[in-house]
Order: sequence, then structure tokens, then C-alpha cells
Amino acid sequence: MKKIKVLSVEWSNKEIDTFIQTESLMERIEYYVEKAEKAAGYGAGIIVFPAFTGCLYQLLETGTIDNYRHTCSSNMPGIPGCNTSTLNNKFEEYFLNQIMNISHKYEILICPGSYWSIEKNPETEEGNKIYHESCIIANGNIVLRQRQLYLARWERQLGLSRGLDVELREVREWKIGIVLSTDVFYPQVSRKLALMGVDIVLSPVGFIGERNMALQISGMWQETQQNLFFAVESGYNGRLGEVDLWGESIIHAPLEMTRGDDGFLARTNREKSFIISELDNDMRKAAISRFNVLTGLNPALYNNMGLFGGES
Repeated sequence: MKKIKVLSVEWSNKEIDTFIQTESLMERIEYYVEKAEKAAGYGAGIIVFPAFTGCLYQLLETGTIDNYRHTCSSNMPGIPGCNTSTLNNKFEEYFLNQIMNISHKYEILICPGSYWSIEKNPETEEGNKIYHESCIIANGNIVLRQRQLYLARWERQLGLSRGLDVELREVREWKIGIVLSTDVFYPQVSRKLALMGVDIVLSPVGFIGERNMALQISGMWQETQQNLFFAVESGYNGRLGEVDLWGESIIHAPLEMTRGDDGFLARTNREKSFIISELDNDMRKAAISRFNVLTGLNPALYNNMGLFGGES
């Protein structure tokens, strides 16, 4: 029987306000990683942090270096003090490396939320394109990277570029993928992962605008029911530069596996800073055997989509 425990963190406005330096953010991240591993029973678990956690780290880092604040010539709208030269190398050198160092101490898989990733021009060695990216880290190594494929208007205004495809990795006998933030509203992203055989989708999120749970449910909850995988959604609530973000942390499963057939294994309801659930893959496959929504599909249609390297 294959089971795994997952922990989903939710940043609140109050908690975000306590992160006045990168050290305080990293201490809180390790606090949750330790808690997740204990809950998982040392050796089999996943923890997911909200989207933009790495972006917050970068802003905290730039806030401590006066030169960055005063020499920016092409600030990104909505993210003061943040431009390509500010971002260049900072994430890899500081945030990701610190997460990898933490992961050396624990057996748990860590999805650290998301961050701005710079793709360098190989000729000039300068930052060229900026992506919104997430990853999975295990035993000090990055085992999966996923760039956001679709961009909201405010993300296009930031000058972000789109990723090219979805990735899936089998880690500890679980097939795991990431659907990042705005991509939850583009069903072809989740459907492609489902056709690749994904067991668990990790989904760091943070939505801009007025809080609207109907909007959030129309994303990953709906995708879980249409594709019958597990999903771990982790929400960011608070300020990022000049942008206010919101999102609830929810652990999703097919309707047949949940009490009341509501599709929720756990949710914070804005009352908790984290939630934990055990995912039972045998139960999920039993649910699929009773109602397999994927059997009536035409997989070739998705393979031919331009987004995934096809022609249409």
C-alpha cells in the first residue's frame, strides 16, 4: 500500500509582516520543514510552501543592500527595487542554496514556493529573460524545475517570459508535477500532467485582486476532479512589493475519497498556518477504476498543442 504524508503551508498577512529580514523567513521555513518531517514519520513526506516565497526573499535581500535600491534604472512595475540586475544570481546564490542546505538535514521533499528565475544570455552572461519558476528539492538537489506557462496581465507587465512545457519526475515511487499559480486556470496544463500519469500535483499559488474563493475553486479543485490526481495547494496572503496577494491552502483529492464527497482532504479556512493529510494512492486508483474520466479523451490532441511542442 503506497501512502505519503503532505504538509501545506499558508502565509498570512500577519506572518508575512514578521519577515523583516531573510533570516527570519528562512528560520520559519525550517520550522515548518522540521514539523513536516516529524508528522511524516521521518522519511516519507512532502512539504509545499506558497507561491512567491522566493520572490519575498529576494525583496528582503535587496532591501538590505542600499546600492540596489538606488541604482535600479528599470524597475519592474509593482515590485519596487527589483530589476533584472537585482535578480541576477541572487536567487541561486542565496535562497535556493539555503533551501538545499536545509534539505540535507531532512528526508522530506521540499517545494519552496516560487521565485523569479533569470535565464542568462550565454554570450553576454547578463540576465536575458525572467521566469516565474518553482522546483522540488530532495537531499540537497533540485530534482524538478517548473516554469509558469501562462501569464496574467500583471505578470506580463512585470516583463516575465513563459515556460515551454510541463515536467514530471518520479521521486520515491510517486509521479509528481507542479502547476504554478496562474497555470491553475489553464486546464490543458493539468490535463497534460494527468495524461503523463501524475499522482500528485504541487500547486504554490497567490492570486492578485479581491479575495474570491469561487475563483480559487475554479482552478485546482476543478482540475483535481477532472483529472483524478492528488493536489497540494499552498497560498500566499500578504504584500509583495506593491502587490497584495491572497490564497487558501487546500489538499485536494477525487470526490469519492473525501468525506461528504466535497473533494477536500484538508483546508486552512484562514484559521491555520498549515495543514497535513495522508495521501493513499491505492484508494485513488480504486476511485479511478470506478469513474475514469480520462478514458474518453483523445491524448493526441494534447500532444499536438503548440504549447507542448506540437503544431496546432
